Amino acid sequence: MSPRLPGDVRRLPLRVRLAAAIERLPESQRLVLALRLLDGLTTVEAAGALKLSVLEVESRFTTALDLIADDLGSGVRRAA
Repeated sequence: MSPRLPGDVRRLPLRVRLAAAIERLPESQRLVLALRLLDGLTTVEAAGALKLSVLEVESRFTTALDLIADDLGSGVRRAA
C-alpha cells in the first residue's frame, strides 16, 4: 500500500497529516465520521440523522477509517 498524501505532507506532524487525510475524504464519509466521532452519535443515530441505513453508515465509517489509515501510511487496516 502506498500512502495517498504527497511526501511533503507525510513529513508534517501527525495532527496536521490527520487533518489533511480527513479533508481528502469524500464529503459523505467526512459527515459520517464527524457525527460518530465528534458528535458522539451511535451508528443508529447517525443513520437516522442522515436518512441512511445502518449498513450504509457502517460502510462509510469503516471506509473512512481505512482511507485515513492508508493516507497516514500506517498500513494498519481496521479489524472487521
